[in-house]
Amino acid sequence: MVFIWAFALMVIAVANGMDETKLWRLPPPMKGFQWEKALGRWYYQFRKAPCSWSGSNELTDYEMFISKRSKNSLWFALTMRNGVCNTINHSPIIVSPGVHTTKDPTGGGFSGVYVQVAGDYKTFMIVYGCTKMSVFGDKCDDASITVSTRMRFPDKKVISMINDALMQLWRITVNDLQRVKHIQPCFQNKPPVQLNQKWW
Repeated sequence: MVFIWAFALMVIAVANGMDETKLWRLPPPMKGFQWEKALGRWYYQFRKAPCSWSGSNELTDYEMFISKRSKNSLWFALTMRNGVCNTINHSPIIVSPGVHTTKDPTGGGFSGVYVQVAGDYKTFMIVYGCTKMSVFGDKCDDASITVSTRMRFPDKKVISMINDALMQLWRITVNDLQRVKHIQPCFQNKPPVQLNQKWW
């Protein structure tokens, strides 16, 4: 019975477009990850949203400001638009270099564990997320991918770098993810809260 159920999940995952079985295993974080280099402004560009927060697919102008509150605590200020501007502030907990846990302050849509899997701090960052671990072994039942860049409109060179990283990680490209549209910034180059950090 367990085998039949697992096979059914695999068929559904592949039938929905991207082969999500590639995302079942939590990847390791990028080697030597340093949060100090990742602080500041990031623009979401490509996503595979978790099923638990599928409504976020309609969001535009998605941005994030990261600052460090303490040795093991971060501060994320996210802004996004669904007709009007919205802000979500939350404080992830650093588990280990490149790995943090988040509790969604709005009720659970994106609560889970997140891994910084690739990036160079100056141009792009790729984050793997898991909002629901499977009861069948050490794998994720509801995975997400977020690709962010320092530039609001990244150039072809940056997109090429992102594609190379995605191919190495999961044999996919940005074409397998949903594009986040940037139309009208919510805060016009100003952070939504004063974080005393350098903004890129």
